[in-house]
Amino acid sequence: MNKTLEKLWRECFAEECAAIDSEEEKAIIKKAGEIHSAVNEALTKEQSKVNEAYIEALYKMQQIFVKKAFFKGYELAISMLFGAVSS
Repeated sequence: MNKTLEKLWRECFAEECAAIDSEEEKAIIKKAGEIHSAVNEALTKEQSKVNEAYIEALYKMQQIFVKKAFFKGYELAISMLFGAVSS
């Protein structure tokens, strides 16, 4: 089952979850980019490297949590489906 969920996540939903769909999302991304630029300008080269490593770790952590939420949501949907069928 996990292999199937992994394949479903990779082939169908990972890119879809990362799609930018609204003006609000675009505005947040723009603001984050502006802040990122301002921070990099204020930091030394070494501090900037450390900051970039921190941001990369946050991105990876976010990827893990989004994927985990997808898997949990799928499990919830299946349990609800089985609950409705067995009632």
